[in-house]
Amino acid sequence: MQKSKKRKLRRKKDEELVACLEKVKKKAERQEKYIHYSFEAQEEILGEAKMERAKYLFLLREARERRTTLY
Repeated sequence: MQKSKKRKLRRKKDEELVACLEKVKKKAERQEKYIHYSFEAQEEILGEAKMERAKYLFLLREARERRTTLY
C-alpha cells in the first residue's frame, strides 16, 4: 500500500516538474528571441534572460536526476 502512494505522489510531482520545465523553457526562449531581435538589449532584460536560462537548466538537471520522462 505504501509503494502505491509513493508512486502516485512521485508521478504527481514529476508531472508538476515537467509542466514547470515547459513553462520556464518557453519563457527563456521568448526572452532570448527578444534579445536576438532587439538592437540594444537593456541590462535588466539580459539579466532576466540569464536567470530564466539558469532556472531552466536547474529544472532540467532535476528532471534528469529523478529520471523523469517528458511523455
